[in-house]
Amino acid sequence: MAMILLTITAMTALLFSPASAAGPVTRKTMTISYAPDSALVINEGDTQMFRAPLCRGMYLDKWTFKAKVYMMNVPWDASEVGDDSWLHIKVSNGPDMTKIVRDNARDASAGADPQPFTKPFTYDSTTWGSDDIYISVTASQGNPTFQYGLELSADQPRDDLVIPDGMDGVDTVSENHSLTRGCKITTLDQVAVPFNDQLTSGDSGQYKIPFCIEDTYDQRSLTVTTLVPESINEAPGGVASFLCTSSMMKVDTCWRSVVTKRGGQFYDPSGAKVNAVTPTIPKAEYGSLYLLVLAQGNYHDKVDFTITTKLRSPPTDSLKLTGHSEKDLHSVLSYLKNSYENKAAPLDPDFQPEELKEEL
Repeated sequence: MAMILLTITAMTALLFSPASAAGPVTRKTMTISYAPDSALVINEGDTQMFRAPLCRGMYLDKWTFKAKVYMMNVPWDASEVGDDSWLHIKVSNGPDMTKIVRDNARDASAGADPQPFTKPFTYDSTTWGSDDIYISVTASQGNPTFQYGLELSADQPRDDLVIPDGMDGVDTVSENHSLTRGCKITTLDQVAVPFNDQLTSGDSGQYKIPFCIEDTYDQRSLTVTTLVPESINEAPGGVASFLCTSSMMKVDTCWRSVVTKRGGQFYDPSGAKVNAVTPTIPKAEYGSLYLLVLAQGNYHDKVDFTITTKLRSPPTDSLKLTGHSEKDLHSVLSYLKNSYENKAAPLDPDFQPEELKEEL
């Protein structure tokens, strides 16, 4: 009973302290990238294809993209002399790969060898002509197999840097039917690049996570982690974090009382150095996510922290049936039970946050 009272007291102090009534002192957008769920293996002469979902540029319009690879088992050698070992990267606006936006061989400087990355390009939803970015990787003949990694980086627009529209000067080629029709396209995971920031103890910051959550699934789950490094003097301190979907936002702000009313999946008030929220987002609320971080430490101390998260593509074999009626019944019931338990509590659109009432 004493522990329950202590928890209630701590939550009340967190939600209705003078600092909590004010809105966030900073609002920023996190940068993301795309990558496969593991390192890759490709045989010489083979091609693999990938897709980066963009939701028609709803969140990343006018951002700059660049495809990169690294090779783990052999050094990069794109020289035309001898047995070369390199990967041919092409970027297109469609799965037929007929409009080549970037090509690390074509775009190499005169007299230079292809590099393990493409030139950057700007994605403009009005000119791109499709919904997603497609990448093909073809292995050279210099080694039987290549172990490699792939990343599609995405950078926010900058006033001091102009990167050409990807569709400017695009090469149009005939479709290679044997490639596009026989090659599986892997959807890349979306990764929030670790975001470092600093807040004064008692202040909060709001951070937009511009994931493209496709409506292929009824719900999606993810973990958003906020880490605080150990201070030099080992003083206690950490953060509390609260996650809002776009539907939960009131006056463009993620209010803590809205989040705590939604359920424990959406917030972590611990004030610990490792802080995590594990929400399940229903399809009706797909869109950008917002993390509110409250710095907690000694009075007026500065609290440094790093936010990171990843939206993984759901497994396609989460429910496996064997043909054995009793085993399959148990598997189905377990699957339904887990889906129900992970389901988010219903959203109350009419709920008025206490913090906003105080502001008004």
